[in-house]
Amino acid sequence: MKPATFAILSILGSCLLFNTAFAASFDCAKASTWIEKSLCSNPKLSQLDENMAKKYKAELASADNEDYSQNHRSITKNAQREWLKFQRNTCASEACLIREYQKHLGKKSLNGLTWGDAESLSASELPNKTAFGKFATTVDISMYNPDTQRWEDTGESTNSVPIHKVSEKPYLAIIEGDLIFTNAHLCSLDNEKAMWSENHWVLNDYQAGKTVELRLYPATSQGKTQLLFKDINNDYRDSHCGMRGYFDGIVMDAE
Repeated sequence: MKPATFAILSILGSCLLFNTAFAASFDCAKASTWIEKSLCSNPKLSQLDENMAKKYKAELASADNEDYSQNHRSITKNAQREWLKFQRNTCASEACLIREYQKHLGKKSLNGLTWGDAESLSASELPNKTAFGKFATTVDISMYNPDTQRWEDTGESTNSVPIHKVSEKPYLAIIEGDLIFTNAHLCSLDNEKAMWSENHWVLNDYQAGKTVELRLYPATSQGKTQLLFKDINNDYRDSHCGMRGYFDGIVMDAE
């Protein structure tokens, strides 16, 4: 190989390395965790991470332009933190990371494993013990008094959801619970069968000609395990909740 040709290839190689190192939404030279290194080494993930950063910046800018912008900005930041903690950072494979980024960016919605796929999950892909047990949160309950035409505080209630193991089927769980909300509206899970999908539980219903999906993401941080509810398009609530009941965005603590 001629010296000039070698020099050109060396320059091109340096440029490619430089572009790869800074392809994600952060400085890849400082990548330390498995997730960060995966985002920097996988071109598809790197692009998804850049798109996520653009989406987040646009949402913050939009919040700043709205009334009560400080509140909207706080909501946007909290939603981003929840996505990172419960959805992205609980992945243990690049396929899972790609799926969570695509869901977050609105590219895919119903994309969980099928029942047949779940049976072939490896030991490392199966849920660990923190994905089972009882999760709960305390909520303030208010009731509307038609006589006074006011909302009145009726005290606190503990909403809880136990997740039970299924014998000899570690990828399955039985989930139950009655959740109470404002004006005593309820959301009920009546011994629902859930399937593990790499980093979350999936509950499916068939409503009005379409499949609706509720996802439950367990995550452990600083020794504390919590559970995040994600109701895709808020469709799952239709058959399980009263008018003002809801699932989406609930965070419960492990007991």
